Amino acid sequence: MEPMKRSEAVEKEYTQAVIYGIVGLVSLLLTLLFWRYGGMFSHLSWIFGLAWLGSWGYAGWALNKARQVPSYPVICPFCSKENLFTAPPQSDFTCDYCHRRVPVENGQVLEVVAVRCPHCGSTEQVSVKATVVICEQCQREFSPTGKRTQVSMPLPQDDPTPYELVLLGVERLKEEQAIAHLESLLTLTRPDVKKLLESTPIVILTNLPRRKAEMLVKDLQPHGIKVEMRAIQDPNRVPTPW
Repeated sequence: MEPMKRSEAVEKEYTQAVIYGIVGLVSLLLTLLFWRYGGMFSHLSWIFGLAWLGSWGYAGWALNKARQVPSYPVICPFCSKENLFTAPPQSDFTCDYCHRRVPVENGQVLEVVAVRCPHCGSTEQVSVKATVVICEQCQREFSPTGKRTQVSMPLPQDDPTPYELVLLGVERLKEEQAIAHLESLLTLTRPDVKKLLESTPIVILTNLPRRKAEMLVKDLQPHGIKVEMRAIQDPNRVPTPW
C-alpha cells in the first residue's frame, strides 16, 4: 500500500473540519430559529444547540490535529526533491515531483545508479533492484547491467503512434487507495481527483509512447484504477474526454 503523504493527511483533517464547521453553522441557525420562533417546539433549540457546540468542537479538534500531523521528509533519489510523509515509508512510493517509483526496502530508500542504454546510448537512472529497464529515449528494454546483447535480427522498433490514457473509474473497494495514487500521479488535490472521477471517461495523459502507456496501465490497475490506452491517430488534435 502507498505510504501516507503528509499533504494527504492534512487535507483529510481540513476536510473534516470544514464539514463539521458547516454542520455546526446550520445547527446554530436552527438553534436561533427554534429559540425565537419555535413556540411549542422551542425545546428543539437545546438539541440543535448541543449539535452546534459538538460540531464546532470537533471542527476545532480536527484543525488542531491537522497542525500536529507529523512530518517525515524523504529525498527522492531521482530528482533530489523532498517528499513529506507522516511516518518513514516502508514500501515503494511515487515521487510527487518526478512521478517515478522510489524503491524502499526495510524502511530505507535504495540508491539509484546510472546505466547506459545499449541501443541508443542514452543514460538512465534506475533502482539497484531493477531487473529490467525501459529506455525513455528509444522505449526499448534492456538489462540494467548495460551490457549489449548480440541479436541475429534487427531490433524491433517501438510503435510510433502516440497514445492517450483514459480514466474510466475506480473500484469501489479500493476507492481511497485509487484517489491517493491519482493525486500523486497527476499532482492534483483530492477534490480535483474527485471531479475527474465524476467526469469519467476522461483523458488524463496524452501523447505517450506505447510502452510507457502500457507500463502506466499495469501500474494503475493494482490500485483499483480503471484505465485504458487509446491510439491517437491525429497527434495534433485536442484530446477529448471520450
